[in-house]
Amino acid sequence: MDNRYAAAHESRNGAGDARPTAEQVIRDQGLTGKLDGRVILITGGTAGLGTESARVLQKNNAKVYITARTVEKGQKVANELNEANPNSPPIEVVVADLSNVQSVRDAAKDFLARSNKLNVLLNNAGVMACPESKTADGFEMQFGVNHIAHFLLFQLLKSLLLASSTPKLQSRVVSLSSSGHRLSDVHFDNYNLTGEYDPWVGYGQSKTANILFANELDRRYGSQGLHGLSLHPGVIMNTELSRHQLNESSEMMEAMLSDPRFTSIQKSVEQGAATQVWATVGSDLEGRGGLFLDNTAVASEAKPDDPVFESGYLPRIYDADRASRLWKDSLRLANVADDA
Repeated sequence: MDNRYAAAHESRNGAGDARPTAEQVIRDQGLTGKLDGRVILITGGTAGLGTESARVLQKNNAKVYITARTVEKGQKVANELNEANPNSPPIEVVVADLSNVQSVRDAAKDFLARSNKLNVLLNNAGVMACPESKTADGFEMQFGVNHIAHFLLFQLLKSLLLASSTPKLQSRVVSLSSSGHRLSDVHFDNYNLTGEYDPWVGYGQSKTANILFANELDRRYGSQGLHGLSLHPGVIMNTELSRHQLNESSEMMEAMLSDPRFTSIQKSVEQGAATQVWATVGSDLEGRGGLFLDNTAVASEAKPDDPVFESGYLPRIYDADRASRLWKDSLRLANVADDA
């Protein structure tokens, strides 16, 4: 697949440089105003990349649902976007607290009661490098929110995703990961990192899980017209995801902030949403899955000496045995049946 944005990524000059935005991706894909009839559910749609993705997709006539922890927070964002795009299908809010399994189940039930179609599930929400804490169900917070909640939501919406797939427009699940997956493999024998918790290890584990989930999903359901894609959006510092790092004085953060490459690689929110919007509706990804994307292209393997904020993946993300084991464990942890 040609990378039309390769040149733009060779000369990085920080947020707002020549690298593409989500709106540019829509234009370049020939999809301006042409997303009519597509139904897209975005988790974490009330801030940052989720809001920007919702805005761009709605502006081009997709029917967008966003999740929010509270009706008030979600409706405020929905109202603002709906007022900005009065001629597009209105954005609707689904309440979901991803740190609570029952709330995820309630959210899926609510969505299914409102929509008889789902073309794309964009798993955008997440937490990063937070202090050690547990979800309502006892999962390490990052593993529980970033992986288990989205895994469960997919399982509950899987039938509708499959039923909505057509030969010309196959369904997708887009899993927002990070180059931070390189910080840690999945700890199969200690998902909660009991006795060994480190915020960045927890983050790395959850981001690795996001990729393995998407790859295993594609292996299981790709032949049925349901595909899994994962991606690294880039380094975007002015979002809620970074709230635990902005005042952090860890050795790793200090090293990154003192590296001139870290400043040059940063993207704006508009640029950060580009890869996930491409993954969500890109015509050149139709019928494809099991791919890890970054910089609006299929990612390359990371170079050994690259810092973690640089793009690229570690080969273990394509290990089918790891992906299969995580899937089976996740079914048990989320208490859902496996029909594959």
